[in-house]
Amino acid sequence: MDERKRDSIIAYLRSRMAEFGITESALAEALAEASETPPPPMLTKANGANGAQKPKRAMPQLPVMPQSRGDQPVFRNASGDTWDGVGDMPEWLKRAVHAGQDIEFYRV
Repeated sequence: MDERKRDSIIAYLRSRMAEFGITESALAEALAEASETPPPPMLTKANGANGAQKPKRAMPQLPVMPQSRGDQPVFRNASGDTWDGVGDMPEWLKRAVHAGQDIEFYRV
């Protein structure tokens, strides 16, 4: 990274810290606490012809599904798609969960 780009990033971070009222000592304390806890595992994937490793975010785990309430749907989206909790989770619900949406949002 060249010196100008580094200085620009530092200036941006300082302005954001000032905007949110974060002091350098508070940042140092937070970094010290973060170094005590191990980071979440990162998957790596070869990137390009040079074989450099690129970190990849781990996929979230799907929640445990509730038992069906007979033939009534347990989950429904705005389009009217439903799922009774039996069998594989439908794609519309998998996509929503992987995108960060709470599954409880779809509970009937």
